Amino acid sequence: MNSLLSTRLYWHDAYLRSFEAAVSDLTTVNGQPAVALTASAFYPTSGGQPHDTGLLNGVAVTDVSADDDTVWHLLDARLPAGPVYGQIAWPRRYDHMQQHTGQHILSQAFIVTSGAETVGFHLGMHSATIDLSQAAVNQADLDAAEALANQIIAENRSIHARFVSPEELPTLPLRRPPKVQTDIRIVEIAGFDWSACGGTHVRQTAEVGQIKIQRLDRRGAETRIEFLCGQRALGDYRRKQDTVQALINRLDTAEDDLPAAVDRLQDKLRAAQRQLREMQAELVAVEAARLWDAGRMVGQRCVVQAYLDNRTPETVKAIASALRARPGCIAVLACELSAESGGQLFCAAADDVALNMGQLMAAAAAAGARGGGRGAWAQGGAPNATLLRQAFDAAAALAHSMGEV
Repeated sequence: MNSLLSTRLYWHDAYLRSFEAAVSDLTTVNGQPAVALTASAFYPTSGGQPHDTGLLNGVAVTDVSADDDTVWHLLDARLPAGPVYGQIAWPRRYDHMQQHTGQHILSQAFIVTSGAETVGFHLGMHSATIDLSQAAVNQADLDAAEALANQIIAENRSIHARFVSPEELPTLPLRRPPKVQTDIRIVEIAGFDWSACGGTHVRQTAEVGQIKIQRLDRRGAETRIEFLCGQRALGDYRRKQDTVQALINRLDTAEDDLPAAVDRLQDKLRAAQRQLREMQAELVAVEAARLWDAGRMVGQRCVVQAYLDNRTPETVKAIASALRARPGCIAVLACELSAESGGQLFCAAADDVALNMGQLMAAAAAAGARGGGRGAWAQGGAPNATLLRQAFDAAAALAHSMGEV
């Protein structure tokens, strides 16, 4: 056995939670202390599987990476040379074992049920994904692959990992060709899947618990499948069950009646929104008429100016648009949101008023506002109420001056 195979203890026993070794090298990685060991059970990030965490002589291992044949353990404090006692953070390791084994099962299940091969794998903090070689994956394909994967789990098939010789390799029905030429490690799920893999896996398929596909995402010629295994799937089920129960309680309905209850609420919401839009339109029309009546005739034009509060910018913009429909109108409207946040300024002219509202906004900008526009419409804003009032006054004064022309 070469040194690489003998020093990576997780290859021979993924369930090894603690071990003894010695520091063989010391360095820093991005300013962080790091050590190499004579042997290690810590898995380094590779093959889509994240690194292990844990302790070395009580010092936290925050990251693990492989540099050729050397495994570097990044630490949150310096560790002197000498013997070490390593401890793997078992919940994280076992979670990764469940997810990675589940990926092997699911990838082979897709090949069997739809001929879709896995071309990428990523094990994330909350879910895992595989990228399939086909774009035309549908819900029936997902259901078939998920059903077969969970059948393999229920059958509790044994899982073995071993290193094979180059001569033996052609005799194995590998799902994909290995990415390495030497030290080829094969993970076999009895009678179902043979994969070249250096990751950590459970001993029996039943340990995966269950596989639940979450969603698919079409990515050009490929399809990304997001899925959960083991405790992650159970945790997701609990969260969703809590959500369903909360909805049952709030809507005072049975679980099977939830979709119909939500449909009724949506119908009521749409009706209320329609009624609100109608009332808002009426309010805008009434407000525009009131402001028009209060406008000041300047020559043949009516200048309407109003500094408003307790109005949303959307409402004031709609009022300005309504005033534009009145011949001869020049409107300068401001809505103050608060003393601290300022507000918005709108300048509008009727189609028969051949004036550039951008000039009004330029005057407002000179007084502290920001904005722009040209022709019959311009708008902007100011960062506080003081500047908004100054900008409004400047724009309104110019509007009266331009109206006289």
